[in-house]
Amino acid sequence: MAPNKPRCTFKECKGAAQRIVGDCGFCDGHYCAKHRLLEDHKCTGLEDCKKESHERNANQLNSERTQVIKGI
Repeated sequence: MAPNKPRCTFKECKGAAQRIVGDCGFCDGHYCAKHRLLEDHKCTGLEDCKKESHERNANQLNSERTQVIKGI
């Protein structure tokens, strides 16, 4: 008897969930190719993801900022 394949956790979708790329780290769901993106499965962690990305990009830009040396 073969083990059951995991199904997409998006409501009313009967597709098979993709391994690794179909796993959402923000809502812990397992999704098919059609619903694997945060926007496509209306992820509850989408705002947190955007906020985290914004903070990471801001920190990167601040670390690369040019410093002016006065008095030369």
